Amino acid sequence: MKKVREEVLYKYPFFQPVEGYRYSVDALLLAGFIRSKESKLKILDIGTGSGIITLLLSKRFPDWEFSAMEIQKELCDIALDNFNIHNLNVDLLEGDYRLIEGQDIYDLIVSNPPFFNNGHRPSNESVAIARHEVVGDMKSLIGKAQKLLKAGGYFYVIYPADRITELLSELSSKKLSPFALKLIFPNPGKTGSLAMVVAKKNYKGRLQVLSPFYIGDEKGEDTMEIKELYEKGVLEW
Repeated sequence: MKKVREEVLYKYPFFQPVEGYRYSVDALLLAGFIRSKESKLKILDIGTGSGIITLLLSKRFPDWEFSAMEIQKELCDIALDNFNIHNLNVDLLEGDYRLIEGQDIYDLIVSNPPFFNNGHRPSNESVAIARHEVVGDMKSLIGKAQKLLKAGGYFYVIYPADRITELLSELSSKKLSPFALKLIFPNPGKTGSLAMVVAKKNYKGRLQVLSPFYIGDEKGEDTMEIKELYEKGVLEW
């Protein structure tokens, strides 16, 4: 797979495929959404693609212990290149997350998963696997996250807003109780397009519904929020 070197957040060198699956703003949003006061955590990035979320988190939390999993060999190879150019010590696993064995391993799991479940699959197979539920689905992802997380561990995920009812229900059924929710809007005149949720294993408290995030304004220009995300890589809440 041919690759090209670009920059993430205007400052981090990063390889991406010339064709096929390339990261989008949802990965930047999800990486920025993650927060923690813990200096040392064991984290798993499920469906890492070219490694964008793991890379961005490593810049904010350099002492965390990172593992990342990707089923597509070509993307896994590019992720390895990205980790190497940043001298990151990442346990990179190639394969299907559903086959990971063990339980109570990680403090935090993050996933920007394939989240489309309609019949309109793209012709590019790499994009289809990365964006559509070709391998695994919401139920299997949440079930595996619940098993792999330690008690009190956090699961961060992003899905289309129109699947939020299904997402919250599935999380609750697996004792990954929703802890906080943030909706993403293309602009103030549009309906929500994405929902970011953090769930906590065995949590019994209430759900925090956070202020919405607008990518564009009424004029179609970037909001201050998205500009700050591009600059800092952090979404405050």
